[in-house]
Amino acid sequence: MRWPKAVAAMASLCLVLPGSPQAFAQGPSYTVQPGDTLTRIAARYGVRVRDLVEANGLEDPDVLRPGQVLRIPGRADGEEVRREEVYEVQPGDTLWRLARRYGATPQQLAALNGIPVDGILQVGQRLRVPASPSSGPRVRQASAPASRGAVLAVFARRFLGVPYRWGGTGASGFDCSGFVYAMFRRFGILLPRTSFEMFGVGRPVALSELEPGDLVFFTTYRPGPSHVGIYLGGGTFIHASSAGGRVRVDSLQDGYYRTRFVGARRLY
Repeated sequence: MRWPKAVAAMASLCLVLPGSPQAFAQGPSYTVQPGDTLTRIAARYGVRVRDLVEANGLEDPDVLRPGQVLRIPGRADGEEVRREEVYEVQPGDTLWRLARRYGATPQQLAALNGIPVDGILQVGQRLRVPASPSSGPRVRQASAPASRGAVLAVFARRFLGVPYRWGGTGASGFDCSGFVYAMFRRFGILLPRTSFEMFGVGRPVALSELEPGDLVFFTTYRPGPSHVGIYLGGGTFIHASSAGGRVRVDSLQDGYYRTRFVGARRLY
């Protein structure tokens, strides 16, 4: 009678549960180094932290021991893994520029180094980066990363509603140029402090060619570029409005701003 053999076979299959290490195909191993975290290891191998935890039966994912050997799920034995090198940050470097240079995404570089994706890089700071193309294969990207201007525009929206404050450059309040100065500083770009000085940096952009992250200037309380905002796309811009009393979004087609527009600049 074959029934007992069938039951035994099903029982053996049931022992391989989704959360157990046996549920993952055998892959290469990695020896934990001092300072390693699961997030960095996952970013290096292009796998999920959850899969690393399950593949290795880790009880506490926050505790790794140097010398501990981890199995990397989802990769076949012998599959080449992107090597790393150390890069020293130079003046003008940003996470977005380095990501493009090394064929990665800003999110991957941030995870690899345990830093925020919108953080400011310091000159001389040492970063772990994928090996350069001449040293190994490039990281494959599922899609092109968003432009720096688009990311900055999304970030700036976080401050909608913050009060207007003359001379302000912090979350407790901004004036128009203080808001722009603070947003670009978060992305590693140090601008002059006033709208008049900002109008002299970057390169001019036609109104019809505006892209998210471009600076838009208006003449308001005094002649010349006395007011500045950040273009968001779709004909809108975000700015710290003294009349509105807060950081807000307005349309370039609004009668007031349409007649006072004096130009735009691109800084990236």
